[in-house]
Amino acid sequence: WARAISMHRTSFSHIAVANADGNSVLWMGLDAPHGTAYLPWFGAAAEGAPEEFRSHEGYQSKFSTKVAWWAFNIINQYQDLNYQVINKDVLAKANKVEDEAEKVVAECLAKAGNSENRGKVLAQCGNDFATKVVADWWDFAWSLFAKFGRYSITHNESENGMGLMVYPAWWLNSAEVGYTMWAKRGPFHGIPDPAPLASVASALSAVFGEGAASPVPLFWMAVSIFVGMFSFKMGTRNGRELEKREGESSRY
Repeated sequence: WARAISMHRTSFSHIAVANADGNSVLWMGLDAPHGTAYLPWFGAAAEGAPEEFRSHEGYQSKFSTKVAWWAFNIINQYQDLNYQVINKDVLAKANKVEDEAEKVVAECLAKAGNSENRGKVLAQCGNDFATKVVADWWDFAWSLFAKFGRYSITHNESENGMGLMVYPAWWLNSAEVGYTMWAKRGPFHGIPDPAPLASVASALSAVFGEGAASPVPLFWMAVSIFVGMFSFKMGTRNGRELEKREGESSRY
């Protein structure tokens, strides 16, 4: 299944653009990069960010629509239902916001000019845009719930206004997955595809000669893989048990 390469645990990310004459801009995106819009913050701003960016009404263990971070996080979580489908809408929305943001930066700098209250003008101009984007991002989140809810894609209320999210044919028909093979009396799991082993055997034969593709080397290779997987599982379990004994809670 398609997934983002950015870390889902990311709280925020930023890009600092240093410019001369007090025109530096920090582009910050809340939550993980694959589902955020980067907003501009002026380095010369003389006032703090809007309330929703510093409110304690909510935090990671308490949901709140008064906290800007949650607007972006809730969309990132929702994308995991079907990332390949939903993220296209999210990226399109983010690109639109960021294109507008570039224009806003130019307008704010022009408006502030070299006036004595330049810092306040930049702060107010940037804050107004950030507040507008967050409100719009909340509306966008609710629209995604409607469009991609019920494991369908709903465009409108017409007879053909809904499409289905379907599993790909390769997954449905895969013997390794076993979805189409399931029966009341079994099998209850997939059957390993012999193709990968055949590919390994062919590669061994090409490198080491025909004897390397015999069942014996393949058997020991399978044993090695099993031992490695078993060791990893045991190590993970022992680590979790040790953490519990020390009274530490898992961060994930």
